[in-house]
Amino acid sequence: MNGVGRKIGYTLKPDRLAARVVLAALMSAGIVYASVGPVIVTGLALSDVFSSESAGYVLSVNMYGTAVGGLLIALLVRRVNWRITAAILLVALAAVDCLSAWFGVNEALYPLRFCHGLIGGALMGVTTSVVARTENPERTFAIAIFIQLGLGGVGAAFLTPLLIEYGVGIVWLSFIVLTVPALFVLPLLDSYPVMEDNSEQTASRQRAPLRYVLWALLAIFMFQAGEFSLFAYQLELGTHYGFGTEVVSLVLASALWVGGLTAVIVAWLGARIGRLLPMCAGVLGMAVCSGFLLIPVLSIYIVAAVGFSACFSIAIPYLLGIGSEMDNTGQVAAVGSFINTLGLATGPAIAATLLNGDHYERVVLFACLVLLASAIVGMPSARMLDRRSLRSRVVWE
Repeated sequence: MNGVGRKIGYTLKPDRLAARVVLAALMSAGIVYASVGPVIVTGLALSDVFSSESAGYVLSVNMYGTAVGGLLIALLVRRVNWRITAAILLVALAAVDCLSAWFGVNEALYPLRFCHGLIGGALMGVTTSVVARTENPERTFAIAIFIQLGLGGVGAAFLTPLLIEYGVGIVWLSFIVLTVPALFVLPLLDSYPVMEDNSEQTASRQRAPLRYVLWALLAIFMFQAGEFSLFAYQLELGTHYGFGTEVVSLVLASALWVGGLTAVIVAWLGARIGRLLPMCAGVLGMAVCSGFLLIPVLSIYIVAAVGFSACFSIAIPYLLGIGSEMDNTGQVAAVGSFINTLGLATGPAIAATLLNGDHYERVVLFACLVLLASAIVGMPSARMLDRRSLRSRVVWE
């Protein structure tokens, strides 16, 4: 059905700011937990059930569920009514968060958070395929990053002090603050039909050459594995340096808010200067900031954490935008959503393995090297798109 559903009396114009904000909120509902990943890890580690390492595995299980959900929906994205599907997924997402809080901190969190990931990944995949059909998808991705980092900053500032008294359940329940409003504004969106090829060429011609698709997807995976391996343990790293949980939580919150403001700039900038330059600047900036986190000095930790978040907000919208422009239907974008969350899931798992007690320097070095490699891998695809159309979306014929 290509996502075409019955129209209501009023719909938002597809490429206007209001529609982009609603799409960004829908996309964020399935993955917003990643923005409070350090709070989740710390909250679980405070319990008697999980250590710092096993807390990272719980977060990874959630992420792997998201990856699998994104992959499954990528196979169906052209056949489902995307609005009805999104509504069902939003209701299910809220239900699993409530169940996670009700069951408390025990090993039941592994299957529960995996189910949450499956649902959130499917929601993210459906919405990403819709965003891929819009003009300048980088702008919508940037707005999504603004929402996620903004809420992540609120979570770091206000939820971290509540962990000792209420436990990690307060974090699960907080996600409903985004899920429920997203459900109510969903009917305002247009149908966003698949862009059809008017010529009689085969569907395989309606995408970029396969090598560029693969380079783009690999760059997304490496970037997310590198950045989230470090981000998930930023709170733990700060307390390891002896800065104090309250100080570190405020630093993390401030960093996320700065990252959110940076995402607004990216949303305005769009593809005005192409994709290659801002993508490389953001990824390489993150690698440099990661390196500074090796220095156990509070002022340097603050600057590095803020820079890390700001550069993330520059890099990821362009990386996801590059992946979303690889075909006309949004199917590659849905696969990119799977690859994106697969990288996010792999990061904390690798970090927990490298940690082996308190070897945080291994995690930092891993993040630096993988981020540098992701910039190199993503360059060919970004350059190819810039050559075809520097300032507007590429349409394949």
